[in-house]
Amino acid sequence: MSVLVVEDNKAVSLIICRIIEELGHDYVLAADGEAALRLYQQREIDLLIVDVELPVLDGFTVAREVRNQDTQVPILFISGNNSDAYHQQCLDAGGDSLMPKPLRPSELRRWLDTTLKPAHGNLSTSSAPA
Repeated sequence: MSVLVVEDNKAVSLIICRIIEELGHDYVLAADGEAALRLYQQREIDLLIVDVELPVLDGFTVAREVRNQDTQVPILFISGNNSDAYHQQCLDAGGDSLMPKPLRPSELRRWLDTTLKPAHGNLSTSSAPA
C-alpha cells in the first residue's frame, strides 16, 4: 500500500512516515498542497494523510481535488484545531477523519492499521464450519 503524506512540519512527517514503514507500507512525502496533487497524479496512492494548513494549497483544497477523481481513497486530516466546526469542515472537504496534533503515535498506528487492513483482505473473518 502507498500512503501520500502531506505535511510541511519535518518532525511531524518523520513520525508519520516511520509509523507507515513499521506497518509495512510505502509512503510518498509532499511538503505543500501543490506538490501533493502532482504526486497524486503521478503515482498510485491508496491513502492520504493531509495537514490542513499547508503552503501553496491548503489541505481542504487537496482533499476536494482528490475526491473529484476518487471517492474511495481514505483521507485522514491532521490539525492543531480540533473543534467540532473544524471537524465538520474536514468532512465537508471529503475527509474521512480528523486527528488532532500533537499526534499520538499509537492512535495514528491504530487508525492506519484499521484503514489499510481491508485492502489486504482480512483472513481472520473466515470461520470454520461447526
